[in-house]
Amino acid sequence: MHTAADATDPDLLLTRTEAAAARRVRPATLARCAARGVGPRYARSGDRRGRCLYSRDDLAAWVAARRVRPGGRSDG
Repeated sequence: MHTAADATDPDLLLTRTEAAAARRVRPATLARCAARGVGPRYARSGDRRGRCLYSRDDLAAWVAARRVRPGGRSDG
């Protein structure tokens, strides 16, 4: 069970559902990005079919890399 302190713990790994909620996207969006190799880094729990787990740092880096300046130029 997560506690209130977990919300700011940078080492806490988030499930795909939790990561999607934190980034305001649908879990299916993260799944499609992962399948295409363009999503945030993640770790698998267990074998290849295990749950995808995301770190807050990797989610933040993914968002930062996708930032676009007005006019369509990428920051990254």
